[in-house]
Amino acid sequence: MIRLLRGMLPRAGAGAIYWLLGGGLAAALLFIPSFRQPDNIANVVVQSAALGVIAVGQTLVIVGGMIDLSVGQLLGLTVVLVCALMDGRPEMTLPGIGLAVLLGAGSGLANGILVTRLRVHPLILTFGTLSVLQGIIFSYTDRSVGRASPGLGWIASGSLAGVPVAALVIAATGAAGWLLLERTRFGLHLCAVGGNEESARRSGLAVERVKVLAFVASGVSAGLAGLIVAGRIGTGYPNAGLGYELDAIAAAVLGGTSLAGGRGSIAGTLAAVLLLGIVANAMNLLEVFSFVQTLIKGLIVIGAILLTRQETGNAR
Repeated sequence: MIRLLRGMLPRAGAGAIYWLLGGGLAAALLFIPSFRQPDNIANVVVQSAALGVIAVGQTLVIVGGMIDLSVGQLLGLTVVLVCALMDGRPEMTLPGIGLAVLLGAGSGLANGILVTRLRVHPLILTFGTLSVLQGIIFSYTDRSVGRASPGLGWIASGSLAGVPVAALVIAATGAAGWLLLERTRFGLHLCAVGGNEESARRSGLAVERVKVLAFVASGVSAGLAGLIVAGRIGTGYPNAGLGYELDAIAAAVLGGTSLAGGRGSIAGTLAAVLLLGIVANAMNLLEVFSFVQTLIKGLIVIGAILLTRQETGNAR
């Protein structure tokens, strides 16, 4: 376990996001008294859990030189269908979880096959998938349906031995994503494909299979994130996934993952998720207008990208 945690620590030259996270946390603790409340800090983690899970999957796709714009609407479809299936019944918790995983894996598999077989750019293909999933949601319902089970509510907002379950979910997802990217043959091949797809193909790598698996991982992460959102809001809200795809991409890039592919950091992505959660929470406590919050978040992302590029240039 110690070796695992040590491996997940930031490498030299890749620490912009960690400085930003430390500075943002210190500023919030010093200047916003209400932020220091234990319940509020726990709330930051709970509110960041779904984005953390979905951003891990997005990081894997981006490392492979691709992008997945469909994850937000996939999350939204998961929320609607899972709540409709559960309708508040405790005995439907496990079937609901199974539905979310299967739905995410199936959507990711479809994206991966279409991208590799049709040779369509992932940006265009997943934008089309986004529209399809949104159409399915609103064909099914244009209002909130069903209710999440109590078990799902506990996963999203409960605690275990004083620790938010959402924090444990983020930690488990982050560890799984890091192991997959850094300690498996798939992760090595994914970086190779993202770095130079043609060279990877000439080296004998199964490029198409790697891409499909990356999309499946992204889809499953979106399905799991949908379970968290469903448990948190308690009902199948059709617009529950709105904007998650862009926030996940922002978190991955903010955490040091290259949009060109071939390089990424799961730990950096999760640090960026926490930073965005802290900033959003702090601005809510300060009663900052929502459009100003969007502006500030955009400036943070741009600044972090510039810092990351500068560090990469210095490393070279």
